[in-house]
Amino acid sequence: MATTVNLDGNIIDSETLFHTAFRDASGVEWYGGNLDALFDLMVGVVSGPINIVWTNAARSRSTIGERFDRLLTVIFDAIAYRGDGSINLRLES
Repeated sequence: MATTVNLDGNIIDSETLFHTAFRDASGVEWYGGNLDALFDLMVGVVSGPINIVWTNAARSRSTIGERFDRLLTVIFDAIAYRGDGSINLRLES
């Protein structure tokens, strides 16, 4: 079963809200809400496919700051680690 994570930059204005949205979408209540837990969730807990759609991403980037780039780095690392196309990321400004 596919997991879809819809993130709206008009709402997601902190790393905490990002992790809350990810936990809610995944259904994994014990998700730790940090970068290591995000990677583990995407590569070892949720079987996939995982579809991440981040609308108004530029707004999140401006409000979250450099942590936004760290979140994306972890997502890209998970995509590369799985290497099977089961994680999809779409950023929309």
